[in-house]
Amino acid sequence: MFKFEKEQTVLDFNGTKIGGQPGEYPRVLGASIFYNKHETVLDDHTGKIDKPRAEALWNRCMELSDITGVPHFIQIIAEYGEAFESYFSWFDSIDNKTAFLMDSSAPAALAHACKYVTEVGLADRAIYNSINGSITPENIQALKESDVNAAIVLAFNPGDPSVRGREQVLAEGGVAGQEKSMMGIAEECGITRPILDTAATPLGIGSGGSFREILACKAIHGLPTGGAYHNMTVSWTWLKRWRKNVLAEQYKGKDLLLEQMAHHHFGGFEGIRQAAWSSPDIGCNIMAATLGADLIMYGPIENCEGASTAIAFSDIVLAEAAKEFGLEPKVDTHPLFRLV
Repeated sequence: MFKFEKEQTVLDFNGTKIGGQPGEYPRVLGASIFYNKHETVLDDHTGKIDKPRAEALWNRCMELSDITGVPHFIQIIAEYGEAFESYFSWFDSIDNKTAFLMDSSAPAALAHACKYVTEVGLADRAIYNSINGSITPENIQALKESDVNAAIVLAFNPGDPSVRGREQVLAEGGVAGQEKSMMGIAEECGITRPILDTAATPLGIGSGGSFREILACKAIHGLPTGGAYHNMTVSWTWLKRWRKNVLAEQYKGKDLLLEQMAHHHFGGFEGIRQAAWSSPDIGCNIMAATLGADLIMYGPIENCEGASTAIAFSDIVLAEAAKEFGLEPKVDTHPLFRLV
């Protein structure tokens, strides 16, 4: 594919390497858990969960990582500090090595998470998600006072979704009232392990810039880069409407043979709807990986099967292409060595 002229930084999270030239290290997957209305959550305020179910989901991610060679982070989502405490405690009880992203739309909960992981000695595994234009002075202070040194740094410019606009916010100046750039804030907060997020934006509202920014981040900054590209599928209004109201009706009752084929190949109309959704959902992540994204936050943990095989495929292609530039996989667990 290509090799960046800029020297590429590789970060180490307890043995999981992220960054480098495309083809050197496997992409890292990020699985979201305890998201809104997740079936494992019994009380989203206290963080009470169905532990056996949650553990089974994470164990499957680990099994797939062992099979494919594509490593995982876990993205822990909460809206309350108490819930974060419960979730972190649970995760550390079943996995005392893997890094976890701390994600919330509630600034107070994220500030509490920074303080808690510092107090209990988990800060070296924690990744703050994210430093963006909406970060509050309280959260900046909480990060400064914590031992957390890793964060997602978001290249989101609501006024200009082009690569130029994203870079302006990321590295040059502030946005939404921030005086500093996002990388400037990260440095101020003591973040020594930044992962740049190219800010997936909806189709028609700058999605192309989300992908082009991968190349810019790697070429300009040389830092590990990625994003939650599945959000493009989630925000695709036409697909949601078509999948819900139109697609099945195009098969049902109009042609008996076609209807039988739908059941045979897709398991019925629900299978058709799922295929229509999952294809672009997986495809957007393959596009990002091909362009050099190092971190693929693929959304709900239940999607681990498709994400793991799709990214393993992409990693093998990247590694084979990288050989023409004199590059080789840096780890013996790379999918090229396990699945070919």
